[in-house]
Amino acid sequence: MKKTILTLALVGASAVATFAQGTIQFLNSGLSPVKFGVIPGAALVNAPTGVRIGVFWGTTRESLALQTPTTAIGATPGVFSGGSAYALPGTNPGETVFLKFEGWFNSGGTTPETIAGGMGSAGITHWGGTETVQTTVLGPSTGPGTVVWQGGAGTNPNRVKAFAVTPVVPEPSVIALGALGLGALLLRRRKA
Repeated sequence: MKKTILTLALVGASAVATFAQGTIQFLNSGLSPVKFGVIPGAALVNAPTGVRIGVFWGTTRESLALQTPTTAIGATPGVFSGGSAYALPGTNPGETVFLKFEGWFNSGGTTPETIAGGMGSAGITHWGGTETVQTTVLGPSTGPGTVVWQGGAGTNPNRVKAFAVTPVVPEPSVIALGALGLGALLLRRRKA
């Protein structure tokens, strides 16, 4: 009888450990909103509904992967949806992970969760993100999750800072190559 009870207790404990996952808490508010640049050089405004927010996490800085599903800016501009406990499947409470947030606006109508190309792909017109930070403790599965967000003036190295989602512009190298190609065409035309 004692062996049966001990066996059942061990099976139950391992089942709980298998389904346990670490959680984070956004705590993004009107005091620490995600900003949005409508056009290059314009003043930033609080991000509107339609801006998607993705959490990227991994056990090393090089292994970050997008956590799906993503979330979105809610009814309050600049504040993204999410409860007090946002689960990171594959993690355990108390585990140390690396994470960052990225935001994008997708005018092309494709599902953001399926985008693999990043900036400039599939109708993405605006993009931005935080620096990667190491979060030292993940909250329990039941929440509340470990707070991972702070305002732009925050000083906690284990929390991400508010960021801006701004228009995607071509890299200078693309512009330079285009200018060189145009110059070469003009020179060729002039010699002919």
